[in-house]
Amino acid sequence: MKIGIVGLGVVGLATGVVLAEQGHKIIGVDIDQNKVKGLECKRSPIYEPGLQEMLERYFHNFTFTTDYGLLSNTDLVFITVSTPTIDGKIYLGYVFDVAKRLRDVLKRNDAIVVIKSTVVPGTARKVKEIVKNDVVSNPEFLREGSAILDTKNPDRIVIGSENKEAGDLVENLWKFTNAPVIRATWEEAEMIKYAANSFLAVKISFINEIANVCEKLKDCDVTVIAKAIGMDKRISPYFLNAGIGWGGSCFPKDTQAIVSFARDLGEELKIVEAAIKVNNERIKRVVSMLKGFIKEGNVCVLGVAFKPNTDDTRESVALKLIKTLKSEGYKVVAYDPKAITNEAKMVGLDECIRIADVVIIATEWDEFKGLEEKLRGKFVIDGRRILDPSKMEKEKFKAVGLGE
Repeated sequence: MKIGIVGLGVVGLATGVVLAEQGHKIIGVDIDQNKVKGLECKRSPIYEPGLQEMLERYFHNFTFTTDYGLLSNTDLVFITVSTPTIDGKIYLGYVFDVAKRLRDVLKRNDAIVVIKSTVVPGTARKVKEIVKNDVVSNPEFLREGSAILDTKNPDRIVIGSENKEAGDLVENLWKFTNAPVIRATWEEAEMIKYAANSFLAVKISFINEIANVCEKLKDCDVTVIAKAIGMDKRISPYFLNAGIGWGGSCFPKDTQAIVSFARDLGEELKIVEAAIKVNNERIKRVVSMLKGFIKEGNVCVLGVAFKPNTDDTRESVALKLIKTLKSEGYKVVAYDPKAITNEAKMVGLDECIRIADVVIIATEWDEFKGLEEKLRGKFVIDGRRILDPSKMEKEKFKAVGLGE
Protein backbone atom coordinates (compact mmCIF):
# COMPACT_ATOMS: atom_id res chain seq x y z
CA MET A 1 0.00 0.00 0.00
CA LYS A 2 0.89 3.66 -0.17
CA ILE A 3 0.96 4.83 3.44
CA GLY A 4 1.30 8.35 4.83
CA ILE A 5 2.82 9.04 8.24
CA VAL A 6 2.44 12.52 9.71
CA GLY A 7 4.87 13.20 12.55
CA LEU A 8 8.36 11.74 12.29
CA GLY A 9 9.27 11.13 15.92
CA VAL A 10 9.93 7.77 17.55
CA VAL A 11 6.46 6.37 16.84
CA GLY A 12 6.27 7.69 13.30
CA LEU A 13 9.71 6.52 12.25
CA ALA A 14 9.45 3.13 13.95
CA THR A 15 6.09 2.57 12.28
CA GLY A 16 7.52 3.73 8.97
CA VAL A 17 10.62 1.55 8.83
CA VAL A 18 8.73 -1.57 9.93
CA LEU A 19 6.04 -1.07 7.27
CA ALA A 20 8.68 -0.20 4.68
CA GLU A 21 10.32 -3.53 5.49
CA GLN A 22 7.00 -5.16 4.58
CA GLY A 23 7.18 -3.57 1.13
CA HIS A 24 4.79 -0.65 1.59
CA LYS A 25 5.60 2.76 0.12
CA ILE A 26 5.90 5.30 2.92
CA ILE A 27 5.39 9.06 2.63
CA GLY A 28 6.73 10.68 5.80
CA VAL A 29 5.49 14.20 6.51
CA ASP A 30 6.79 16.59 9.15
CA ILE A 31 6.71 20.38 9.53
CA ASP A 32 10.34 20.41 10.72
CA GLN A 33 12.32 21.15 7.54
CA ASN A 34 15.68 20.29 9.11
CA LYS A 35 14.38 16.89 10.21
CA VAL A 36 13.04 16.19 6.71
CA LYS A 37 16.30 17.28 5.07
CA GLY A 38 18.26 14.98 7.36
CA LEU A 39 15.96 12.05 6.57
CA GLU A 40 16.31 12.76 2.86
CA CYS A 41 20.03 12.22 3.43
CA LYS A 42 19.31 8.96 5.28
CA ARG A 43 20.04 10.49 8.71
CA SER A 44 17.75 9.57 11.56
CA PRO A 45 16.99 12.58 13.82
CA ILE A 46 16.86 10.34 16.90
CA TYR A 47 18.81 7.44 18.33
CA GLU A 48 16.83 4.21 18.54
CA PRO A 49 18.45 0.77 18.24
CA GLY A 50 18.20 -0.49 14.65
CA LEU A 51 16.46 2.62 13.31
CA GLN A 52 19.36 4.07 11.31
CA GLU A 53 20.17 0.70 9.77
CA MET A 54 16.55 0.03 8.73
CA LEU A 55 16.17 3.54 7.37
CA GLU A 56 19.17 2.98 5.10
CA ARG A 57 18.12 -0.55 4.10
CA TYR A 58 14.56 0.38 3.08
CA PHE A 59 15.20 3.96 1.99
CA HIS A 60 13.94 3.09 -1.52
CA ASN A 61 10.45 2.72 -0.05
CA PHE A 62 10.45 6.20 1.52
CA THR A 63 9.59 9.73 0.50
CA PHE A 64 10.14 12.46 3.09
CA THR A 65 8.49 15.84 2.73
CA THR A 66 6.87 18.84 4.38
CA ASP A 67 4.22 18.87 1.66
CA TYR A 68 0.87 17.39 2.72
CA GLY A 69 -0.15 17.37 -0.94
CA LEU A 70 1.88 14.21 -1.50
CA LEU A 71 -0.63 12.35 0.69
CA SER A 72 -3.45 12.81 -1.82
CA ASN A 73 -3.08 9.32 -3.35
CA THR A 74 -2.46 7.31 -0.18
CA ASP A 75 -4.43 4.28 0.99
CA LEU A 76 -4.19 5.29 4.63
CA VAL A 77 -2.51 7.98 6.72
CA PHE A 78 -1.16 7.55 10.25
CA ILE A 79 -1.27 10.50 12.64
CA THR A 80 1.75 10.17 14.93
CA VAL A 81 2.23 13.73 16.19
CA SER A 82 2.88 14.54 19.84
CA THR A 83 0.12 15.17 22.38
CA PRO A 84 1.81 17.06 25.24
CA THR A 85 0.18 18.16 28.47
CA ILE A 86 -0.14 21.87 29.12
CA ASP A 87 -1.16 22.93 32.62
CA GLY A 88 -1.95 19.29 33.38
CA LYS A 89 -4.33 18.83 30.45
CA ILE A 90 -3.72 17.12 27.13
CA TYR A 91 -3.09 19.41 24.17
CA LEU A 92 -4.71 18.01 21.02
CA GLY A 93 -3.98 20.98 18.80
CA TYR A 94 -1.36 19.13 16.74
CA VAL A 95 -3.74 16.23 16.07
CA PHE A 96 -6.57 18.53 14.99
CA ASP A 97 -4.21 20.66 12.86
CA VAL A 98 -3.19 17.49 10.99
CA ALA A 99 -6.84 16.49 10.61
CA LYS A 100 -7.66 19.88 9.04
CA ARG A 101 -4.75 19.56 6.61
CA LEU A 102 -5.82 16.03 5.70
CA ARG A 103 -9.41 17.17 5.11
CA ASP A 104 -8.16 19.50 2.37
CA VAL A 105 -5.77 16.92 0.89
CA LEU A 106 -8.04 13.87 1.00
CA LYS A 107 -11.26 15.47 -0.33
CA ARG A 108 -11.35 13.22 -3.38
CA ASN A 109 -9.69 10.25 -1.74
CA ASP A 110 -11.19 7.63 0.57
CA ALA A 111 -7.93 7.07 2.45
CA ILE A 112 -8.39 5.84 6.02
CA VAL A 113 -7.03 8.10 8.75
CA VAL A 114 -5.36 6.09 11.53
CA ILE A 115 -4.63 7.74 14.89
CA LYS A 116 -1.54 6.33 16.60
CA SER A 117 -0.92 9.39 18.78
CA THR A 118 -2.00 8.96 22.40
CA VAL A 119 -5.32 10.79 22.68
CA VAL A 120 -8.11 10.96 25.24
CA PRO A 121 -11.45 9.26 24.53
CA GLY A 122 -13.60 11.21 22.09
CA THR A 123 -10.70 12.40 19.92
CA ALA A 124 -11.22 9.95 17.03
CA ARG A 125 -14.86 11.02 16.91
CA LYS A 126 -13.81 14.66 16.58
CA VAL A 127 -11.18 13.83 13.95
CA LYS A 128 -13.90 12.03 11.97
CA GLU A 129 -16.04 15.19 12.07
CA ILE A 130 -13.11 17.15 10.64
CA VAL A 131 -11.74 14.84 7.94
CA LYS A 132 -15.03 13.12 6.95
CA ASN A 133 -12.99 10.03 5.89
CA ASP A 134 -13.08 6.80 7.91
CA VAL A 135 -11.04 7.00 11.10
CA VAL A 136 -9.42 4.14 13.01
CA SER A 137 -7.87 4.38 16.48
CA ASN A 138 -4.75 2.17 16.53
CA PRO A 139 -2.77 3.13 19.66
CA GLU A 140 0.91 2.26 19.95
CA PHE A 141 2.43 0.42 22.90
CA LEU A 142 6.09 0.64 21.97
CA ARG A 143 8.87 1.42 24.42
CA GLU A 144 11.59 3.89 23.53
CA GLY A 145 14.84 1.97 23.38
CA SER A 146 13.09 -1.02 21.80
CA ALA A 147 10.62 0.77 19.51
CA ILE A 148 11.32 -1.28 16.39
CA LEU A 149 11.24 -4.60 18.24
CA ASP A 150 7.94 -3.64 19.87
CA THR A 151 6.44 -2.50 16.57
CA LYS A 152 7.35 -5.80 14.90
CA ASN A 153 6.43 -7.97 17.90
CA PRO A 154 3.62 -6.24 19.83
CA ASP A 155 1.81 -7.90 22.73
CA ARG A 156 -1.47 -6.98 21.03
CA ILE A 157 -2.92 -4.88 18.25
CA VAL A 158 -5.82 -2.65 19.32
CA ILE A 159 -8.16 -1.42 16.60
CA GLY A 160 -10.96 0.98 17.39
CA SER A 161 -13.30 1.68 14.52
CA GLU A 162 -16.86 2.60 13.68
CA ASN A 163 -16.60 1.21 10.16
CA LYS A 164 -15.83 -2.53 10.10
CA GLU A 165 -14.17 -2.48 6.68
CA ALA A 166 -11.79 0.29 7.74
CA GLY A 167 -10.89 -1.69 10.84
CA ASP A 168 -10.36 -4.81 8.75
CA LEU A 169 -7.88 -3.01 6.48
CA VAL A 170 -5.81 -1.84 9.43
CA GLU A 171 -6.00 -5.30 11.02
CA ASN A 172 -4.68 -6.87 7.80
CA LEU A 173 -1.87 -4.33 7.68
CA TRP A 174 -0.51 -5.63 10.99
CA LYS A 175 -1.24 -9.32 10.33
CA PHE A 176 2.47 -10.01 9.80
CA THR A 177 3.09 -9.43 13.52
CA ASN A 178 0.95 -12.48 14.43
CA ALA A 179 -0.18 -10.54 17.51
CA PRO A 180 -3.63 -11.03 19.06
CA VAL A 181 -6.09 -8.39 17.90
CA ILE A 182 -8.54 -6.51 20.09
CA ARG A 183 -11.40 -4.94 18.13
CA ALA A 184 -12.98 -2.08 20.02
CA THR A 185 -14.90 1.16 19.75
CA TRP A 186 -13.01 4.42 19.31
CA GLU A 187 -13.41 5.30 22.98
CA GLU A 188 -12.40 1.85 24.19
CA ALA A 189 -9.23 1.89 22.08
CA GLU A 190 -8.30 5.35 23.33
CA MET A 191 -8.97 4.35 26.95
CA ILE A 192 -6.93 1.13 26.65
CA LYS A 193 -3.78 3.15 25.98
CA TYR A 194 -4.24 5.34 29.05
CA ALA A 195 -5.22 2.44 31.28
CA ALA A 196 -2.08 0.53 30.24
CA ASN A 197 0.35 3.40 30.83
CA SER A 198 -1.32 4.41 34.10
CA PHE A 199 -1.14 0.86 35.44
CA LEU A 200 2.57 0.58 34.62
CA ALA A 201 3.25 3.93 36.29
CA VAL A 202 1.34 2.76 39.38
CA LYS A 203 3.37 -0.46 39.46
CA ILE A 204 6.67 1.43 39.46
CA SER A 205 5.51 3.85 42.14
CA PHE A 206 4.30 0.94 44.25
CA ILE A 207 7.69 -0.79 44.30
CA ASN A 208 9.35 2.57 45.00
CA GLU A 209 7.21 2.94 48.12
CA ILE A 210 8.22 -0.56 49.20
CA ALA A 211 11.83 0.51 48.56
CA ASN A 212 11.36 3.43 50.97
CA VAL A 213 10.43 1.01 53.75
CA CYS A 214 13.30 -1.36 52.92
CA GLU A 215 15.78 1.49 53.34
CA LYS A 216 14.70 1.81 56.99
CA LEU A 217 15.24 -1.87 57.75
CA LYS A 218 18.40 -3.77 58.58
CA ASP A 219 19.58 -6.18 55.86
CA CYS A 220 16.57 -5.64 53.60
CA ASP A 221 16.89 -5.27 49.83
CA VAL A 222 13.95 -4.28 47.63
CA THR A 223 15.37 -6.25 44.67
CA VAL A 224 14.84 -9.48 46.62
CA ILE A 225 11.29 -8.41 47.50
CA ALA A 226 10.55 -7.52 43.86
CA LYS A 227 11.94 -10.80 42.56
CA ALA A 228 9.80 -12.82 44.95
CA ILE A 229 6.51 -11.04 44.37
CA GLY A 230 7.19 -10.93 40.62
CA MET A 231 7.13 -14.72 40.54
CA ASP A 232 3.43 -14.53 41.31
CA LYS A 233 1.78 -14.80 37.86
CA ARG A 234 -0.88 -12.36 38.97
CA ILE A 235 1.79 -9.71 39.55
CA SER A 236 4.60 -10.56 37.04
CA PRO A 237 8.16 -9.22 37.34
CA TYR A 238 7.83 -6.44 34.78
CA PHE A 239 8.03 -2.80 35.92
CA LEU A 240 8.94 -3.82 39.46
CA ASN A 241 12.34 -2.10 39.31
CA ALA A 242 12.79 0.39 42.14
CA GLY A 243 14.64 3.55 41.22
CA ILE A 244 14.56 7.32 41.18
CA GLY A 245 11.27 7.50 39.30
CA TRP A 246 9.75 7.43 35.85
CA GLY A 247 10.05 10.10 33.20
CA GLY A 248 10.05 10.29 29.42
CA SER A 249 7.56 11.28 26.77
CA CYS A 250 4.71 9.00 27.93
CA PHE A 251 4.14 8.31 31.61
CA PRO A 252 4.34 11.89 32.96
CA LYS A 253 2.04 13.42 30.35
CA ASP A 254 -0.32 10.44 30.06
CA THR A 255 -0.94 10.08 33.79
CA GLN A 256 -1.60 13.81 34.10
CA ALA A 257 -3.85 13.78 31.03
CA ILE A 258 -6.06 10.91 32.19
CA VAL A 259 -6.33 12.35 35.73
CA SER A 260 -7.50 15.73 34.39
CA PHE A 261 -9.76 14.07 31.80
CA ALA A 262 -11.42 11.96 34.51
CA ARG A 263 -11.77 14.99 36.77
CA ASP A 264 -13.62 16.85 34.01
CA LEU A 265 -16.04 13.90 33.96
CA GLY A 266 -16.53 14.21 37.71
CA GLU A 267 -14.32 11.23 38.61
CA GLU A 268 -11.15 10.98 40.71
CA LEU A 269 -8.37 8.57 39.77
CA LYS A 270 -6.97 8.44 43.30
CA ILE A 271 -4.50 5.60 42.67
CA VAL A 272 -3.03 7.27 39.59
CA GLU A 273 -2.81 10.58 41.47
CA ALA A 274 -0.95 8.81 44.28
CA ALA A 275 1.48 7.27 41.77
CA ILE A 276 2.26 10.74 40.40
CA LYS A 277 2.82 12.07 43.93
CA VAL A 278 5.18 9.20 44.81
CA ASN A 279 7.11 9.76 41.60
CA ASN A 280 7.50 13.47 42.25
CA GLU A 281 9.09 12.72 45.64
CA ARG A 282 11.84 10.43 44.33
CA ILE A 283 14.45 13.12 43.70
CA LYS A 284 14.14 14.43 47.26
CA ARG A 285 15.11 11.01 48.58
CA VAL A 286 18.23 10.88 46.41
CA VAL A 287 19.25 14.36 47.54
CA SER A 288 18.73 13.25 51.14
CA MET A 289 21.06 10.28 50.53
CA LEU A 290 23.62 12.63 49.04
CA LYS A 291 23.53 14.97 52.02
CA GLY A 292 24.27 11.96 54.20
CA PHE A 293 27.63 11.82 52.41
CA ILE A 294 28.55 15.45 51.69
CA LYS A 295 26.89 18.84 52.06
CA GLU A 296 28.82 20.41 49.17
CA GLY A 297 31.22 19.34 46.46
CA ASN A 298 31.36 17.71 43.01
CA VAL A 299 28.70 15.27 41.86
CA CYS A 300 28.96 13.03 38.80
CA VAL A 301 25.57 12.04 37.36
CA LEU A 302 25.78 8.97 35.15
CA GLY A 303 22.98 9.10 32.59
CA VAL A 304 20.88 12.03 31.39
CA ALA A 305 18.50 10.20 29.00
CA PHE A 306 15.19 9.29 30.64
CA LYS A 307 15.97 5.60 30.04
CA PRO A 308 18.72 3.53 28.40
CA ASN A 309 19.04 2.94 24.63
CA THR A 310 17.64 6.34 23.69
CA ASP A 311 18.91 9.90 23.44
CA ASP A 312 15.53 11.25 24.59
CA THR A 313 15.73 13.55 27.62
CA ARG A 314 12.08 14.61 27.75
CA GLU A 315 10.90 14.66 31.37
CA SER A 316 14.15 12.94 32.31
CA VAL A 317 14.39 12.34 36.05
CA ALA A 318 18.17 12.62 35.69
CA LEU A 319 17.84 16.19 34.39
CA LYS A 320 15.44 17.10 37.18
CA LEU A 321 17.97 15.68 39.62
CA ILE A 322 20.77 17.74 38.08
CA LYS A 323 18.71 20.94 38.36
CA THR A 324 17.90 20.17 41.99
CA LEU A 325 21.54 19.44 42.84
CA LYS A 326 22.65 22.72 41.29
CA SER A 327 19.98 24.61 43.24
CA GLU A 328 21.38 22.98 46.40
CA GLY A 329 24.84 24.36 45.59
CA TYR A 330 26.53 21.20 44.28
CA LYS A 331 28.81 21.32 41.23
CA VAL A 332 27.54 18.80 38.68
CA VAL A 333 29.18 17.02 35.76
CA ALA A 334 27.44 14.34 33.72
CA TYR A 335 28.01 11.54 31.24
CA ASP A 336 25.63 9.67 28.93
CA PRO A 337 26.45 7.28 26.07
CA LYS A 338 23.97 8.95 23.68
CA ALA A 339 22.09 11.89 25.19
CA ILE A 340 23.39 15.41 25.79
CA THR A 341 22.22 18.32 27.92
CA ASN A 342 23.10 21.93 28.68
CA GLU A 343 22.07 21.50 32.32
CA ALA A 344 25.52 20.17 33.31
CA LYS A 345 29.00 19.97 31.88
CA MET A 346 29.17 16.79 29.79
CA VAL A 347 32.44 14.84 30.08
CA GLY A 348 33.67 11.31 29.41
CA LEU A 349 32.86 8.45 31.76
CA ASP A 350 36.30 8.20 33.36
CA GLU A 351 36.58 11.98 33.68
CA CYS A 352 33.15 12.20 35.30
CA ILE A 353 34.12 9.64 37.95
CA ARG A 354 37.56 11.20 38.51
CA ILE A 355 36.18 14.68 39.17
CA ALA A 356 33.43 13.54 41.49
CA ASP A 357 33.20 13.33 45.25
CA VAL A 358 29.92 11.46 44.78
CA VAL A 359 28.74 9.42 41.79
CA ILE A 360 25.00 8.99 41.21
CA ILE A 361 23.72 6.44 38.70
CA ALA A 362 20.60 8.03 37.21
CA THR A 363 20.03 5.96 34.03
CA GLU A 364 20.49 2.18 33.84
CA TRP A 365 22.71 1.98 30.75
CA ASP A 366 24.49 -1.38 30.34
CA GLU A 367 27.74 0.60 30.19
CA PHE A 368 27.31 1.46 33.87
CA LYS A 369 27.01 -2.16 34.98
CA GLY A 370 30.21 -3.64 36.37
CA LEU A 371 31.70 -0.27 37.36
CA GLU A 372 32.23 -1.34 40.96
CA GLU A 373 36.05 -1.37 40.74
CA LYS A 374 36.21 1.99 38.96
CA LEU A 375 34.04 3.54 41.65
CA ARG A 376 36.28 2.41 44.50
CA GLY A 377 37.14 5.29 46.81
CA LYS A 378 34.13 7.37 45.76
CA PHE A 379 30.84 7.91 47.51
CA VAL A 380 28.23 6.20 45.32
CA ILE A 381 24.44 6.34 45.10
CA ASP A 382 22.91 3.66 42.90
CA GLY A 383 19.62 5.21 41.80
CA ARG A 384 18.82 2.37 39.40
CA ARG A 385 20.03 -0.72 41.27
CA ILE A 386 22.52 -1.95 38.67
CA LEU A 387 25.58 -2.33 40.91
CA ASP A 388 26.43 -5.30 43.13
CA PRO A 389 26.26 -4.05 46.75
CA SER A 390 28.58 -6.86 47.90
CA LYS A 391 31.37 -5.35 45.74
CA MET A 392 30.94 -1.82 47.08
CA GLU A 393 32.50 -0.14 50.13
CA LYS A 394 29.63 -0.24 52.62
CA GLU A 395 30.41 3.05 54.35
CA LYS A 396 30.54 4.85 50.98
CA PHE A 397 27.58 3.22 49.22
CA LYS A 398 23.85 3.85 49.23
CA ALA A 399 21.21 2.44 46.89
CA VAL A 400 17.49 2.84 46.39
CA GLY A 401 15.64 0.24 48.46
CA LEU A 402 18.74 -1.08 50.23
CA GLY A 403 18.62 -1.19 54.03
CA GLU A 404 21.54 -0.20 56.22
